[in-house]
Amino acid sequence: MDHLMQEYQRLLAAASGNESNSVTERIRDLTLVRLIGGIRLVIACDSNASNGEKPMDIHRNTFEEMAVSALKVPVMEVLAAGAYPIVIANNLCVEMEPSGRRIIEIMKQELIDSGLWEGLQFTGSTEDNMKTIQSGVGVTVIGLLDESRSKLGGTVKGDTVICVGVPQSGVTVPYSEKDLSVCKIKTVERLRRMEYVHEILPIGSKGAEYEAKELARYVGLSFIRDEECRLDLKTSAGSCTAVLVSVVPEDEERLIQEIDVPAARIGRII
Repeated sequence: MDHLMQEYQRLLAAASGNESNSVTERIRDLTLVRLIGGIRLVIACDSNASNGEKPMDIHRNTFEEMAVSALKVPVMEVLAAGAYPIVIANNLCVEMEPSGRRIIEIMKQELIDSGLWEGLQFTGSTEDNMKTIQSGVGVTVIGLLDESRSKLGGTVKGDTVICVGVPQSGVTVPYSEKDLSVCKIKTVERLRRMEYVHEILPIGSKGAEYEAKELARYVGLSFIRDEECRLDLKTSAGSCTAVLVSVVPEDEERLIQEIDVPAARIGRII
C-alpha cells in the first residue's frame, strides 16, 4: 500500500504545484483540496434519513420538502465558503419510479431557481434492486473556489454578527422550505456575491450562539451576544433555516435591506 500512498501524494502535488503534504485541509464541515493557480476544490456532504413518504419514515414529510432539505445543506456550505458548485451527486436510497424521479426533479428545479444549474454536473444513483420502505438521501457537493474570493476566516474584530433567517428545528416545530422566514439556497448565493460580507456560516443543530462562537474562534477572537437579541440562539436550525453573516457595523442595515428573508443582529466579534 505504500506505493499507492506515494503515488497519491505525487498526483496531489502535481495538481497543486505544491511539494508539501498540506494539499488537503479540513475547515469545519468542509474538505478543501488545493489546485494550481490559487484554486481549490471545496467538498461538502450531508445525509437525510427517515424523512419522507415511505411507510417506515418517522418524520412524515412530502418528497418535495425532503428533497430541498437534503440538497440545501451541502450546497449552502459550499456557497458560504465563497465557492461555486460544479458537481452535485445525489445518492437516493429509494427506487427511481416514482420516488426517485420526484426527488431528482425538485432538486433540479431548486438549483435552476437558485441560478446554479448552468455548467453544473448533476449526477446520482437510486436503489432499484431492493424494495425500500424507509427514505434515505445523501448529497455530495464539489465546488471551485478562487482563494482571492474566499469567505473562510474573513471575520475581523469589531464585526457585527447577523442571523439571516429564523432558526427552526423542523422536528419539534414543523416548517416548510417555502416559508418566508427560511433561508434559501438563493439567499446564500446572493450573500456569496456581496463584496461587503466578510463571512457566512450556516447554522447547524447546535444553534446560532454555538456557530457564532465558532465563527469567532476560527480567527482567534470572541463572540459577545447583544442584550437586546430576542432570537432563540440555542435551538437547532434544522436544514439550515438560517445562516450567520459577519459585516462591519456600518453595513448592517444595508444587508438587512438587501436580503430576501428576515435578518437581525445577534452580537459582535471582540
